[in-house]
Amino acid sequence: MALLVSTAIAGGSLACRAEDGLADVRTLPHIEGAMARPEATKYPNLSASYFGAGNVADTIANTGKLLAADGWIAYTPPLEGSDRSRWYKKGAQGVSASFMSDGSRTDRSGVSYSSQRLEVNLPFPDRATDIVYDERRPYLGCTTAETVDATLAFFQKELAALGWSPMSAGAAEARWPDAKIDETIANGVRVYFSRDGNTGQLPVMLTLQRSADNKTSVEIRVAPFALPQDLAAGPESAGLPRPERIKSAGTTGSADSIKREAHALIPAELGPVLAFYRRELGKKGWVEQSKDTVVTADRASLAFTSPEETATMQIGRKYDLTTVQIDVQVLPSVITARAKAKKEADTRFIKDALAFGQAAIAEADAKRAAAQAARGPETALRAMDGSSTPIPVPDTASEIDFDGADGRLAFTSSSSVSALADFYRSGMKALGWKSTPSVINNPNMVVLNFSKTKQSISMTAMQMGPKVNVTATGSGLKGVPFAAVANTTTGNAKSAEQVLESDGDTDYPTPKQRTLRSLGTSGLPGGAPFRHELSASVPAGLDSVLAFYRRELTQRQWQEDTKSAVIKPDSATLAFKAPDGPAMLKLERRNDETTVSLVVRHPAEATKAGILPALGKVRLLFGNIGDAEVSVSVNNKTIKVAPGVGGPQNPNGPTMELPPGAYKVTIKAAGKPAHDSTIKVAANDSWGLMVSPDGRDILPLQLY
Repeated sequence: MALLVSTAIAGGSLACRAEDGLADVRTLPHIEGAMARPEATKYPNLSASYFGAGNVADTIANTGKLLAADGWIAYTPPLEGSDRSRWYKKGAQGVSASFMSDGSRTDRSGVSYSSQRLEVNLPFPDRATDIVYDERRPYLGCTTAETVDATLAFFQKELAALGWSPMSAGAAEARWPDAKIDETIANGVRVYFSRDGNTGQLPVMLTLQRSADNKTSVEIRVAPFALPQDLAAGPESAGLPRPERIKSAGTTGSADSIKREAHALIPAELGPVLAFYRRELGKKGWVEQSKDTVVTADRASLAFTSPEETATMQIGRKYDLTTVQIDVQVLPSVITARAKAKKEADTRFIKDALAFGQAAIAEADAKRAAAQAARGPETALRAMDGSSTPIPVPDTASEIDFDGADGRLAFTSSSSVSALADFYRSGMKALGWKSTPSVINNPNMVVLNFSKTKQSISMTAMQMGPKVNVTATGSGLKGVPFAAVANTTTGNAKSAEQVLESDGDTDYPTPKQRTLRSLGTSGLPGGAPFRHELSASVPAGLDSVLAFYRRELTQRQWQEDTKSAVIKPDSATLAFKAPDGPAMLKLERRNDETTVSLVVRHPAEATKAGILPALGKVRLLFGNIGDAEVSVSVNNKTIKVAPGVGGPQNPNGPTMELPPGAYKVTIKAAGKPAHDSTIKVAANDSWGLMVSPDGRDILPLQLY
C-alpha cells in the first residue's frame, strides 16, 4: 500500500489545535482514500473514525508511520498492551487509536481516534525506544542511546519548563521524615523533582542508569517515600482482603468455592503491600507459615493456613506497581466432610419429604372416604356419550386430551381410583381387550395393562389432590382422529335460572344443592398452602351457578376482571383478584349438572417455596417415587431423577423452566424401553411431574 497522507483540514495544514489540552483528532493524518464515518457524539473534535482498503495489520503500520512523520511519538501504558490499540503523544497532547476490520470484510479496515488528556505531561527523550508511559500517576520508562549526563541535562531543562524543580533533602524530610534522597546508584544517577505551585502533585524520582550495551535506561515515578505507607482496607473480594487504593483487581470463584484466586495491581511499594496482607489475613484467622516465607527487595512468596483452607501468595514489582496473586484451596478433609454433611442433609430431607407425602396421601384418602360416606355408595360409572376415542371415557371425565397420532389419552376425573379401575376392567373386556395383572393396585394408584391381537394399551390412574389423573398410552390408541367430546344429553338449551344458597364457607363457598365438593391444597411440609383448588358439581343451570359465584365472591371482597370473562351457553371462565392472590373460576355443563373449578394462587407463599416461575414462563419440578434412577427429556433437555427425590411438595428436586405450550416428555430407565407422553402447560404455572413407580409414566400435578 502506498504511504500517502490525507487530512480533513482545508489548506492541507497538519497542525493539531489544542483545546483545553486536548487534540482535535479531525486534524490527524490518515491513509489516503479512507472515508470518515460519523461519530454519535456531541464533541466531533475528540473522536473520529476512518475506513478504507487494506487489512488491519497494514492500517496499523501505515497509520503509525504517518503519525510519526507528523511528530507523534508512540508509547504503551503500563500493563495495558493490545494487538489492536496504540497510544501516541505530541507535546502536551495525547491520542489513542483503535484498529478494526470493516465488518466481516478482511480487505477493508479502519482506525478510530480518541483524544487523551495528559494529566501529568512528562517529556520523552529524543530517539527514545520501548516507551512505557502513564500520564495519571505519573510514570515514564524508556531507553535512549544518549549518555547519562546528556539525558539528565535533557530532563532538567524540560522538567523545569513544565514547572518542576530539583527537590532538596531538607525539603523532602520536612514533609516526609523518613525520606532518603541522597542515595547513589551504580553507573547512574537518581534525582528528585517537585512541582511548583499548589498542584497537589506528589514529587517524582528520576533514575538514569547506563547498561553494558551502552544504552541509558530511564524511569520517572512517584517518589516511594510519598506513597502510602499504611494501606487502608477496601471491600473484600471472594472473601479475601483488598486495599482501598488499587489500579485494578479481579477474582475467580467465591468465598465458598473449593478453589478461588484473587489478583491486584497496587500503586504502592512492596513493603506496605506485604504488611497490609499480613495484617488483614491475620484478622480473618489465617496463620502465616514462616518456613515457606521468602522476601527480597522486589519479590515475596508466602503461605497461609486457616482451619479449612490453605493459601499461597506471590507479590512482585512491575514498573511502579506491586502485583499480588493469591490462590486458595479448601483442605481435602474439609471437602470430604462437606460432602458427607450434604449427603446426610439430603437424606434427611428426602425422608422428611417422603414422610410428608405419605401423610398427605393418608389425609387425602381419609377425606375421600369421608366424602364418599356422606354421598353414599359410589354408583357404577357409565361411558360418556359422543366420545370419538377408541376406548370408552367415563362420564365424570374432564380436561380430556386425546392424540391419535401419538397414541395418547389423558383426562382428570372426580371419581375414585377404584371406580375408574372397575370401569375400565369391565368396559375393555366387553370390547375384546385382555387384562394383564399389575403389581400396582392401590386405593390411590392403579396401573392397568390391556392387549388385543398385536395392540396394547397401558393405563395409570393416580389420585392427585381432589381429582384422579388418568393417562393411557399404546398402539391401541393410534390412528383414530381426535373429535371434540360432547355431551349429547344436555344440548345447549339454557336452563331456568334459580337462586342458589351458600353452604356458609367463608373462603370458598359452594351451593348447598351440590352433589360433590372437594377442596385441595398444594404446599410445603409445615408451610402455608400456595394453591387452593375447589371442585364441585351442582345440579343447576350454568347461569344459576355463575350468578351464585359472582354474588358470593364479590361479598368476600373478590374483584372480577370483567374484560377477560368468557361466557358461552355450556361453559364460563372468569378471572378474579382475591385477597390472597389471582383466582380463576371455570364452569362447565356436564351430565345435567354444572361442574365448578375454582383455583386461587398465593404468590407470596409460592415465592417462599421457590416454585414461582419467571414471568411468562412455566416451572417444572421433577420427582421419582420409583426405586431406580430415570432420565427425563423435555424440550431437548435431559435430566437425571434419582429414586425418592423431588415430588410435588419438594422444590429442591430437579427443576426446569420453559415457555408455555405442549411438550413431549420422554422417560428412560436402565434396561427398559423409553416411554413418551405429552404435557400442556400455561404461562405462569408451576407443575410437579412425578415418575410412576414402574418408570413408565409421568404423573402431572399443577402446583401453582
